[in-house]
Amino acid sequence: MRQKRGSRLVNGLGLMVVLCAGWLSLCPPSAHAEYIPPGPKYKCPEKAKLIYPCQCTHGTDDGLFVECENSNLASLSVAFINLASTNVPIVQLRLKRCKIKNLFGTLLHKLSVKHLHMTDTPLVSVADHAFYGINDTLQELHLVRTELPHFPIEALKILGLLKVLNIDGHRIETLPKGAFAGAQFEGTLEKLHLVNGALGELAADIFGSLKKVKTLDLHGNQLMTLKKGQFKGMREVEILDLSYNNLTKLDASHVSDLTKMTWCNVSNNALTEITRGTFARNTVLRVVNMAANAIRKIDANTFRGMRFLRRLYLSDNMISDVGRGTFGSVTRIGTIDLARNRIKKVDYQMFFQLNYVELIDLAENEITEIQKDAFKDLYLTHINISHNRLETIEPKSFINCANMTVLDLSHNLIRAIPRTAFDETTYATEWIVTHNLLTNMTQLPLSNMTGLKILNVSYNNLVEIPKNTFPKLYELHTIDVSHNNISHIYNAVFQNLLSLRNLNLSHNALEKIGPSTFGTLPTLLEMDLSYNRLRDITRGALAKTTGLRYLHMQHNALEKVFQIPISLNELNLSHNEIAEIPEKTWPTMNSLLGLDLSHNRLANNLARGSFAGLLTLQRLHLESNGISVVPKDSFADLGTMQYLYLAHNHITELPKGAFGSLPILFELQLTDNGLESVAERAFDGLLQLLTLNMSGNALRTVPNGAFVGLVSLRRLDLSHNLLSTLDNKTHGLLESCLSLEEVIRLNISHNRFSFVTRKMFPSDPYIPYRLRSINLSYNSMSIVTGDLKVGTGTVYHLNLSHNNIKEIRPGVLGNLTSLRTLDLSHNELLKLENEVFRMPVNFSALYLHHNKLWNASYEALLKLDNLTLLDLRSNELTRFEPDLVRRLKVSNLTVSLGGNPLLCDCYMRPLFHHLRTLPSIGEPYRELECAAPNSLAGERLYNVSDELLACVPAVEDDAFRPLPDLRFREIAYFRGQLIVNWYVAATTDVADFYVYIRDRANRIIVERTVTYSSRTLAIDGNDIRPQGDSQLELCVLAKASDDAINFLDSQCVPLPADLEAVKRQYNAQYNYKYPLNLAKASGRSRASCDMRTGSTLALLTLALFAVGCGMR
Repeated sequence: MRQKRGSRLVNGLGLMVVLCAGWLSLCPPSAHAEYIPPGPKYKCPEKAKLIYPCQCTHGTDDGLFVECENSNLASLSVAFINLASTNVPIVQLRLKRCKIKNLFGTLLHKLSVKHLHMTDTPLVSVADHAFYGINDTLQELHLVRTELPHFPIEALKILGLLKVLNIDGHRIETLPKGAFAGAQFEGTLEKLHLVNGALGELAADIFGSLKKVKTLDLHGNQLMTLKKGQFKGMREVEILDLSYNNLTKLDASHVSDLTKMTWCNVSNNALTEITRGTFARNTVLRVVNMAANAIRKIDANTFRGMRFLRRLYLSDNMISDVGRGTFGSVTRIGTIDLARNRIKKVDYQMFFQLNYVELIDLAENEITEIQKDAFKDLYLTHINISHNRLETIEPKSFINCANMTVLDLSHNLIRAIPRTAFDETTYATEWIVTHNLLTNMTQLPLSNMTGLKILNVSYNNLVEIPKNTFPKLYELHTIDVSHNNISHIYNAVFQNLLSLRNLNLSHNALEKIGPSTFGTLPTLLEMDLSYNRLRDITRGALAKTTGLRYLHMQHNALEKVFQIPISLNELNLSHNEIAEIPEKTWPTMNSLLGLDLSHNRLANNLARGSFAGLLTLQRLHLESNGISVVPKDSFADLGTMQYLYLAHNHITELPKGAFGSLPILFELQLTDNGLESVAERAFDGLLQLLTLNMSGNALRTVPNGAFVGLVSLRRLDLSHNLLSTLDNKTHGLLESCLSLEEVIRLNISHNRFSFVTRKMFPSDPYIPYRLRSINLSYNSMSIVTGDLKVGTGTVYHLNLSHNNIKEIRPGVLGNLTSLRTLDLSHNELLKLENEVFRMPVNFSALYLHHNKLWNASYEALLKLDNLTLLDLRSNELTRFEPDLVRRLKVSNLTVSLGGNPLLCDCYMRPLFHHLRTLPSIGEPYRELECAAPNSLAGERLYNVSDELLACVPAVEDDAFRPLPDLRFREIAYFRGQLIVNWYVAATTDVADFYVYIRDRANRIIVERTVTYSSRTLAIDGNDIRPQGDSQLELCVLAKASDDAINFLDSQCVPLPADLEAVKRQYNAQYNYKYPLNLAKASGRSRASCDMRTGSTLALLTLALFAVGCGMR
């Protein structure tokens, strides 16, 4: 019994162990668990439509980032009310391209905003209380590209936390006295930008109350003068920008109060002098930019007291005189920019003991000489004296100028530089002496240039490089003496350059390279001898350049291949006179990867052994050599060749196995050869060929077996030939290309194909051909038949442009099940028919421009979810159909109809209204031009006014009527009141609403003004008292932010003639809401969201689709 109990206990424990093990196996191991960071504290609203027309871009732990574009006060008010109801702070609120002229009312009152940006908004005024609500949260205010004529003093004064005020692009002409006095931001404002406007005058002491401002930016205005003590009290200012004004004077009385200023920009003004002591009290000034003025002189007193100055910009002035010791008081200066002045010489000790200077720029002056001790005691300095008239450099001009990073003396008139111009401690890291008049390299003193790394003496008149030109220079790695007239190089002249890597001798007059010309240069990596007159290179001339990798010898007169170093990777011998390459020309080498022999005279002289020894050659260029027979035998030694270029030769036929066995050849170029015939199996042995280009030849037919063996082919180009067929009715040319499953492009354009046959493209149920792209453009096809469906089921891109296609059989294009883009441009099509253009589901782009389409049905195309482009330019279409507009609104479809004779009548209004809602109009729609009626001929559609797009007789559908500013949502009579509800339908300037009731004599019975944040009004029935005429009309009109009223007939509806009976029946005690009919006597609909009722009463009604219209 005990044994049974023990066994049961053991069995029970075993079961529990198994269950626990199974449970643990289902749980993911904690060692591999990933930490998922929490989202931001504040997230965008889940229902994005609640804040339409705004959108929340992202949320953060501090709040939301919200953008609103192309809207108005009325629409924004609803969005902001909904946004405020979430009680979420807003870090940044951007209002872009909104139609607001006057910012007023309660728009911002319920929000909590830190940064407010208003950009490209035609703002003319800001009401005094416009910023209530955000006055306790707003830290940055940016008003960019507005129309403000006056500084909004009262509106801004309440912003107690404001740190940044940026008014960029405005029409403010003056800042009156006391503009900032009493403002609540006096103690918080740190950055004030009032830029790019018409500001021409500043009141005295205008900024005196802004004690905490650190950045004052007034650039891009019209300031001509500054008053004495203009910046008094602004002791915290560190940055002052007065650039791009018209200032004629700046002195100490203007800036002496800015004792903490470190950065001052007064460039692009009309200053004629720097008054003595201008910056004497600005002792911590680091940067002064006075470029682009009319300053004529600087001297030792100019910079007195500016001992911490680091950057000085005086370029583009009229400075002709720089006094001795001018920079003596600014010994810590790092940049001196005097470019584009009128300096005629670099005077004695002009730049002396400037131990920290990094850049001295004297370019584009009129300097003719550099005097003794002009540059002294400088270290790690970039000196630019280029583009002058420099002829004379006196001895000891550069004294103790160690390690000049760059010495640029280019574009001058230097014929020689004295050997003593640089003392023994002076040298440059990079020395540029291009575009001068040097005739001999000995005219350059290189003896003390011990740290020189780059020497550029190109574009001079050098005729030789004589003996002892270069002393031992251990760091010089690049020499450029190109574009000279060098005809002789002394033996081993470069041998002292122990680190030489790059040597450029191109564009000279060298005729021969001797055995010792270069001597031993084991470090040389690249040498350019192109564009010389070389006829012969002595055997062994380059034998000691054992590290040479790249050798450029193109455009010479070489008649044979010389001995090359075995280290070479790339050799360019193009454009020479080489007629043959004998056996054993090349050493046995495994480094040469690329060989360019194009544009020589090889003809048919390549034989077996011509390339023997090139064990790793990958690229061989033989273009333009007059070859008429493929040099098959010469390729036998090139088992590693991957790219072969034989274009522009005279190869007229390809026999069987024309190229022999090249097992890893990837690309073969045979363009422009005059090729007339290709034998079967012509490409035998090219098992890895991926790209075959035979364009620009004279092929009329290609036998079906020509491509047998090309099992890896991916790109085939047979364009610009005379082909009219690719099959013999039983078999096709491409059937043997088994790897067409990877074809990226099949190009048979510019041929003579008049139709597509069933065997033109490969098709087999047992072979997975995947032809992806076919180019049949520039042929002679007039009809597209069902034969096109065979073999093209996997094609993504089909180009049939520039044919004579007049007809496409129904059902053909729809059976190209993988098709994504189709180009039928430049054909003769007359109609766009649903039966023809019922495309596959993944289709995305259709090009039909430059046809003769006059009738188009878009139903089939608009059912395609992926359609993104419909190009119908330059046809005979007269309308932009409303169906297209409806699709534009809900997708990223682009429809191009430019160049069509458009009739700009009311049927163009759907498009016109849609374009008005866009933040910017794309080029396809900007080019739409009216052809009729005559009054609008030649006008761009986006420039035409809504009222001019009219139909006679008028069309009753609201879609073709002028777009109203607002639409009625509901009108009803309830408890003795006339209840009116509406919503905003336009993105134009809409603010408050003007509601009135009038009779047929246009007498106002009732009138009310409703704030822009409201969409409803209740009018007491007792206030509606007709004055004789019982037929009344209710109108709700939109007022712009500048109080202008836009009257539209569609925003008025008639009240019933028996209104008194309605008032009596539905009085204040009658708890029933009775909808009234909105239709006028003619029964015309007035709202796009209307739902007609079956009521027979001639009463006022508007049923609405709340979901369809949406609240605005």
